[in-house]
Amino acid sequence: MIKIEDVDGNNYPDFLELDAQDSYSFSYWFNSIILNIINGYITLPSNYEDCAGLIRFAYKESLKKHDQNWIKKTGYKGIVKEDVKKYNYPDIPFYGTNIFKIDKNNINPDSFSNYASARVLIEMNMDFLSKNIEVAQSGDILVFFHPEDPEFPYHVMVYFEDPVSFEEYAIYHTGPVDEFNSGEFRVVKIKNLYKADPTWMAVPENKSFMGVYRFKILNY
Repeated sequence: MIKIEDVDGNNYPDFLELDAQDSYSFSYWFNSIILNIINGYITLPSNYEDCAGLIRFAYKESLKKHDQNWIKKTGYKGIVKEDVKKYNYPDIPFYGTNIFKIDKNNINPDSFSNYASARVLIEMNMDFLSKNIEVAQSGDILVFFHPEDPEFPYHVMVYFEDPVSFEEYAIYHTGPVDEFNSGEFRVVKIKNLYKADPTWMAVPENKSFMGVYRFKILNY
């Protein structure tokens, strides 16, 4: 039996944290799955159609074994690289499918869930890096906070840098507009984010920009 420890004191189980190689494997799959979703190859389930849902779905899929059955089932198109070796969703020891921390007070399995809101993802499953976007790597998360929207004040976007042009993009799902419109995916150049919303400028002086975040499981 694996002992659940938190030796590094980050209020997150050491067992779930990946080494450098596994971290790069996860990041490759996370970015590839996000790109497959926005290009229409992989379908985002209807119960994941919001900004946090897109991230939760890609997170889970990145931890799976990407064998031929997975490729056939999802419709994935792209290079198949090495999977995370330490563990694979949905058969994670102790946690099973409950891979998102939802309780600040402990790291036991009952403090984890299969679901996490945007706020919980940010506060309990990610580390703050900086408000300087220059530290961001593809797959990191850009976080914005709008207190004037009490129902959905947090908005999360995936940062992506094109490896050829080095252009920086924000990828996100708008979330449902109403009962008839489930929203849409958007890919926006970072420098043009303000055109979608004036408070979406990814710069330190913007009070609505909480900064660049990275999943706690990653180490690189």
